[in-house]
Parts: sequence; structure tokens; C-alpha cells
Amino acid sequence: MSDMGAHVSPLRILQITDLHLCPQPGDVMGSGINTDDSLQRVLAQVKRQEPHLDRALVTGDLVHDPVPEAYQRASKQLNALPCPVHCLPGNHDDADLMEDTLAGSNLHCGKILSLDDWLVVLLNSAVPEGSHGRLEDTELDLLEESLSRHPARHALICLHHPVIPVGTPWMDRIGLRNADDFWGVIDQHDKVRGVLFGHAHQAVDQTRNGVRLLCAPSTGAQFAPGSQTVRLDDLPPGYRRLDLFPDGRIHTRVEYLPQAPAWRLCGS
Repeated sequence: MSDMGAHVSPLRILQITDLHLCPQPGDVMGSGINTDDSLQRVLAQVKRQEPHLDRALVTGDLVHDPVPEAYQRASKQLNALPCPVHCLPGNHDDADLMEDTLAGSNLHCGKILSLDDWLVVLLNSAVPEGSHGRLEDTELDLLEESLSRHPARHALICLHHPVIPVGTPWMDRIGLRNADDFWGVIDQHDKVRGVLFGHAHQAVDQTRNGVRLLCAPSTGAQFAPGSQTVRLDDLPPGYRRLDLFPDGRIHTRVEYLPQAPAWRLCGS
């Protein structure tokens, strides 16, 4: 899939994000959510509705607490997908542990993908011990280098933290702190077509200077848009599907489970 122009139909990409798998499969988060169960349900729907996928992109927070067992379970569950899976770290991940644990598995932690007419760049915006995001100089240099080296390809940039305010005040305080540096690179390259991110636990679809800015819902709980403090929404777990066309167009839609699972509440 590396020859430019060889793929006349669009590339079909799955974005899933914010899995938040707990240390043990029976563990339940403080909100009462069994994230192993919700991920399994999302992947089952993906298998039914998306028989052809070219790639899956997991945009961070694979686990809630970074332990090898949780990453191993993520790998086992995501192995059900009918395509290669590529992941990047979020603020709940340990990037080194994630890469070491997933080495040799079906989950790939590489940063650059060349897919027909498209270049996909996966960045690490996680800050140790922090909820907010920041792109270190090494990541910004990688971004600039990759875009400069492939000027003819349409580019899709992926990271965990939102690169723009999403309209939820408490979440906007823990987005990408050096977004201006990010846009300083992006604005120099006219082939960047889209930016994928997670962290917001809500669907986002905005545009900035012709660049599509997209976030998928979490495979677990969603945060209520516009809330001043942390508040859960009633929307079920979900995912985003993207079609990347040879001419640079992006078609996308968000899919949710038919209803939120009846999760077991802590103490019940």
C-alpha cells in the first residue's frame, strides 16, 4: 500500500480513542464503567458494520493505569480488527512501557505511515504526571521533517490532546499547551488535510484554515460538552470512521453503540 496513486478508492480508517482499560479486566472505574466490556462491545459493532478497514488508529489512553497486563488485554481485544492497528500514547499511558509491552504484538507504535496518496504522522503529546499536553521539540521536528520530506502527499496528523478549544471549559484547560508551536509547523504545509485527536471524550468536527479537526468519542464514557466541571454525558461508547480520498478529501462519520451498556456501579 505504499505506491502513490495506486489506490483509486478511499482509504478507510477507524479511529478509536480513550479506551482506559483498568489494571484487571473486572475492575470498574470510579464512574462505574467497565471499560473492557465497553471496548468489546464497540469492537463487535465495528466488525459488523465495517467489513473493510485499511488501518485503525488508537489516539491515546489505551489504559487508565499503565501496567503491562492492561496493555496486553488491549492488544488481545484489538487483535479482532481486520486491519493493522497503530497507536500513540495519551496522558494516562506510559509511552515506554506501552511500546515495550506491545513490541511484537499486533499493535504498532511507529510514528510515520505512508498509505498511497496519504502520509499519517503519529505524535506523542503526553506530559509525565500531567493531564495537559505538550509537544516536545523532538516531536515538532519530526512533524516538520516528515511533512517536508513528503510534500506531494496529503497529510493526516494524529495526537492525543486537542489542538483547539473544544468548547468545554475544564477540558480546554488541559488541551495542548503549545498549540501555537504545532500550528506554526502546520501552517507552513498546504497538504495537511486533517488532525485527529482524543482526550475530549466527545465527538468534535471543526475546521481551521481548511484543515479538518476531528475527535472520536471514547470507547467508554463521554464527557458532557460545554460543562464547566467534569460531568458525564448520556451518550454511549463510540468510534469514528474516515474515508481518505486520493484527492485529499476526508469523509467521516461517528458511530455509537445503540445504547449505553448497563454498567455495574461501584459498591452495587
